[in-house]
Amino acid sequence: MSAPVNRPTFLTVLCFLTFMSAVSGLWTQSERLWNPGITADKTRETFEAVRENLDRQGSTAQSKTMDKMFEAVIEQTTAKNIKTSAIIMLIVESLSLYAAYLMWNLQRRGYYLYLGGIAVAFLAPLLMIGGWMGAITAMAGVFLSIFMAIFYAFNLKHMY
Repeated sequence: MSAPVNRPTFLTVLCFLTFMSAVSGLWTQSERLWNPGITADKTRETFEAVRENLDRQGSTAQSKTMDKMFEAVIEQTTAKNIKTSAIIMLIVESLSLYAAYLMWNLQRRGYYLYLGGIAVAFLAPLLMIGGWMGAITAMAGVFLSIFMAIFYAFNLKHMY
């Protein structure tokens, strides 16, 4: 019979949050993968609405720069790019889920796998999508994960 796992409460909470986030992400990215055209249309509509709101606020040099950025993103929001993004994020969410499972079982290699998933989430959109769309996808993919990685790092002393 094996000894009971003595997992710190903070690590338990982090793993649980990662489990929930990864499962939710897998579901969301699956929907995006199966309906990339619909997702692209909705995303373009959202960006166009935001751009129109910025246009109403005034015509400064900053707003003209933002308008050019929004135009580039809207042009790059295609079904193909949505599909590529969904595949990348399905891989990232799968890596995160397995990494959390390993850390749940106090295996340090789960942390390094989690960091690898963050690297994939950042680099793959830049390389495979490119432009503003790739940059936005990359930033969105790693924003909260970086904080989670820092919190997980505090728990490395409990992992073997």
